Amino acid sequence: TRKEDAIHKYSLQVSSQKVQNGNDIHPSMLGPPPTLSSLPLGQTLILHRPSNAHHAITAERISNEPNAFLLRNVLTKEECCDIMQEALTSNMTAAETRGEEDNLSRQSSVAWLSSDKSTSTSMLSLLQNDVNSILVNPQITTAEHFRIEPLQVLQYQKGGRYLTHHDGHPRFLTVIHYLNGVAGTWFPFAKVDAVDPLDFLEEGYTAAEVREKFWQIRQNEGVASSLHLNVVPGTHGIVLVERDVWAEMGSPSLEESGIVPVDAGDALVFYNYETNYEDDDKKESNDDGIRIPPREDWRALHAGLPSMKGSKWIANHWFRYGE
Repeated sequence: TRKEDAIHKYSLQVSSQKVQNGNDIHPSMLGPPPTLSSLPLGQTLILHRPSNAHHAITAERISNEPNAFLLRNVLTKEECCDIMQEALTSNMTAAETRGEEDNLSRQSSVAWLSSDKSTSTSMLSLLQNDVNSILVNPQITTAEHFRIEPLQVLQYQKGGRYLTHHDGHPRFLTVIHYLNGVAGTWFPFAKVDAVDPLDFLEEGYTAAEVREKFWQIRQNEGVASSLHLNVVPGTHGIVLVERDVWAEMGSPSLEESGIVPVDAGDALVFYNYETNYEDDDKKESNDDGIRIPPREDWRALHAGLPSMKGSKWIANHWFRYGE
């Protein structure tokens, strides 16, 4: 179709623009490319992996703030199995992440798979290049300080979790691949259409007040978890769950419930920076046209809920811009 041709053409564009540092870029460049940014909530778009025109991916916007999408069928079942197997053979180690309460992550093992050193170099390289081509604005991919971290593979045991956190500077884009279909990713402050989780909190905070609270905690403590607000999965924000769990709930719509079903091979995509500033003193450029450095989007706070269905396998792609 014309839309698909436009998407493919856009994904192959290479910009000659060189971006030297974070002060020179427009904040929107660290957000989704136009093909995704224009996608309405709950609507879908058919994409194709650039390395395989026959491999169709369905993209759906699941949140307006932060910019979050679910990409269905990014990985085949065989590719999911290959990644899990390579992680196992690479001698996975206990994951150690420290922060608030000195214990953000528990009951999980980790492996880092580099596309340069992998025994499955072709598959991992193609995956990384495809994801980069679809999700990152070309102006950023040609920038001096742009890079992609090695693929992080995590295996959570039953009950394993990761407390609410922000992926933080300089990671502007996070992609979570669900390798065995077990999810449990929760965004307590994500907005579904016009519905704001803050409207259901007894504390009565406004978005501007919570935004400022987030920044104060980030500056003073370095880690901002639940912002000490009484938020509950399934009541506030959006949560991604296994398809059978979603079916047991009666297959509710995203707009009704904030619940999103996930299958093995799907990928969650979300952008960690604000692309439009609400306050006049934090607008995208000053009167001289000098770009104001992008700021982390507090609504991108997320958590990995305890796994109750046994082992959970995920793989993380992190895209960085900056020192």
